Amino acid sequence: MPPISIKAIAIAFVAELAADFICQMLLFSVFAGDTSTSQMSAEELQALTQKIIETTAIIPVAMVLGMATTVGGAYFAARLAKKIPYYHGLAMGIVGVVYILIVSRGSFDGYTRLGLLLTIPASLYGAHLARKQMPPES
Repeated sequence: MPPISIKAIAIAFVAELAADFICQMLLFSVFAGDTSTSQMSAEELQALTQKIIETTAIIPVAMVLGMATTVGGAYFAARLAKKIPYYHGLAMGIVGVVYILIVSRGSFDGYTRLGLLLTIPASLYGAHLARKQMPPES
């Protein structure tokens, strides 16, 4: 098996997590609108979050943005490694699947299953995009 750059995978995964966090915060503020304030208690915030999840399209939008960050993370990993982009994309996909399994804690709703099914193909697509930008290997 060719050597995979653990450093490239780690940097790209942290960048992907940061992008996911920023997207989630922006989505929440967009969907919450003026109903969210900094003086809310933890219970009020939890109730608001549940209401947003139940009454808006935040989950599908978050799913699309999550897949976009997955493609971007794999692209970034492949570009950082500068060689064997598909292996780095696959490694990012595997790390992503493991992360989903850890975060979901055995709760496999439809969106979690969809995320598990699409993470590796999305990562390979990101690696493919990176491969198109890389010079041909000699």
